[in-house]
Amino acid sequence: MRKAVGPKAYSIQRETAWRAPGDARQQVLALKRRSDAGESLASYEIELIVRDCRNLINGNPEEAWQALQRAGMRPDPNHLSRLEIGLGECAALSQDPTLYDAPWLARAAEQGSVEAQLLYSIDIEAVIGPASTLTGRDDELQAWRQTSLRYLHALADDGNVDALSALASVYDNGFNVARDPVAVHAYRHVLSRLDPRYIDETTLARERRALAPEQQQKAADQADAIYKRCCSL
Repeated sequence: MRKAVGPKAYSIQRETAWRAPGDARQQVLALKRRSDAGESLASYEIELIVRDCRNLINGNPEEAWQALQRAGMRPDPNHLSRLEIGLGECAALSQDPTLYDAPWLARAAEQGSVEAQLLYSIDIEAVIGPASTLTGRDDELQAWRQTSLRYLHALADDGNVDALSALASVYDNGFNVARDPVAVHAYRHVLSRLDPRYIDETTLARERRALAPEQQQKAADQADAIYKRCCSL
């Protein structure tokens, strides 16, 4: 669902983030033809199915159940049986590497899924692999950084609130780019202008005081430019 935030800006909301009950491999196959035809929503829904199964399989549900019991807690007696059913539903998919290991998130993002592009920009492990495997893969890492920023800037210019917030975090944490307090303040000012519940005035005022006068003016100018691109008709 696309929820309007002002005349142009918007956020994306999904009623359910995970798959429906049933054989996960058959669910993927039912969507694959649409994905192969270029439908980004189908590709992203496949990513969610695979992700749900991977989380379930990697989560070691029996050990988690036993840990709750050792802690003196009383887990829902039906919880483990539901997990066993889920594992059974995921078994065939997990044994089909052509489906289970395929880069569905990257495909969905390339096809234009807003949700996929947002997830792509924050989940490096899903795109490239675990941090422990990144040594010596600088070219892949740089490509992911460039693609992530391209997605976020395009989505932000289109009015996506989550992308605006993500860019503020990127420039605040120096993740993918050099830290830039001016850009951070500019993006957060835009978010506050859209809805004060995103960023409160106290936080903005504290950030503003930390900037030199010329930086404050630069941030204000950047915020105006960002708002014109993202949020005004």
